[in-house]
Amino acid sequence: MASARDAVDTLKTASADGRIDELCERMGVRLLGIFGSASRPGSPEPRDLDIAVSFAGPRRDIELIDELVRLTQFDAIDLAVVDHADPVLRGVALVGIPLFESVRGEYAESQMAALAEKRDTAWLRRLDIETMAR
Repeated sequence: MASARDAVDTLKTASADGRIDELCERMGVRLLGIFGSASRPGSPEPRDLDIAVSFAGPRRDIELIDELVRLTQFDAIDLAVVDHADPVLRGVALVGIPLFESVRGEYAESQMAALAEKRDTAWLRRLDIETMAR
């Protein structure tokens, strides 16, 4: 079995040579990227591989995980579906290594929107914490 770092390298290569494009188009993926510790050079060897995904159509989570495991030979893949996820998850998951976007510039636009919503709703999360502390 490959390591998480090997899996990242495989995904980057597959993104560059078109295999990720083919996979994402077949699976109805709108955006695909790597986030978390595996996306940060110099961090300790990660235990898993965090993948952010947005589907253009019906969710195919299990099928996508199976395809990514088959491609990378690494089976500790955590999928974060950012469609309709909370602002914190979207803000974290869309910062990392973009691998696929169905429309040019869509990854960056989604990333900026997620980060803006995370920032704009931070006061609500603080209010929740203050209310629970009472």
